[in-house]
Amino acid sequence: DSHHSMEDFRRMYSNSQYQANADGAQQRAMTYAECVVCFDDMYKEPAGVFTLRGRRTCPHFLHHRCALEIKESSRGGANCPICRRKFDSVLEIPDIDKDHVAWFKAVDLSGENSLQEKEVLEVLKAQFPIDYERLEQELPELFKKWDVSGSGCITQEEMLDPQRGLLQHIRKEFLKTTSHAIPDIRDNKNAWFDHFDYDHSQSLEQAEIVRALIKTFKLSADRDKLEHMRGVVDGVWGVFDTDGNGTIDKDEFVLRDNLADTIIANLRIGP
Repeated sequence: DSHHSMEDFRRMYSNSQYQANADGAQQRAMTYAECVVCFDDMYKEPAGVFTLRGRRTCPHFLHHRCALEIKESSRGGANCPICRRKFDSVLEIPDIDKDHVAWFKAVDLSGENSLQEKEVLEVLKAQFPIDYERLEQELPELFKKWDVSGSGCITQEEMLDPQRGLLQHIRKEFLKTTSHAIPDIRDNKNAWFDHFDYDHSQSLEQAEIVRALIKTFKLSADRDKLEHMRGVVDGVWGVFDTDGNGTIDKDEFVLRDNLADTIIANLRIGP
């Protein structure tokens, strides 16, 4: 059997399981529809999912390229970086505009030829440039409208009908608006820090700083530079995180001899 029981399915999508073992930056990436490896927008590249003996192991989407890198870099024990479930292969999600039947089959985790609301939300966030915040708010009501039978699922036809399907409606009505520009980390460290301090806690975890730098310097596609940058942050972190709690507060980041300047100097990134 290549699919999961509904009980298994619900457990995977429960909040405790869905982001199990994800660090702060990975959780942020999932919320903001980014790949948890390179932190670039999911929709910009083909998506991949993990499989074990031909069956999807978990509900998570990554960039196909990044998922393959995880598989190739793990010797013998490959695990999803978010939930740690084992996998032995990576399946590329087909292009929906070229083969919508294969697409639906690949994203239908339960294998019941229908999608639940959470499945719809996650696959749309992973594959389309949509306003996911608005969609998260409005999808419950929308879903009821398209789930005519009230079964809690929508069928392939209800999802993909070219005129009346839910996907067509969302692609038309929920298109992503432009995102805010990232402030310059050299000229305005305070604004840069605030831009990435989503919960206004005046502090960022190490993984969140890494994610922010990857996005600032557009390193997502360059694996070597990305890993170099992770190493730089790791190398200097202990000097600034004096209490060892894994976070840096805003003052430690922006004051003289601060973490920001040290990282920029070590990255050797020109003005």
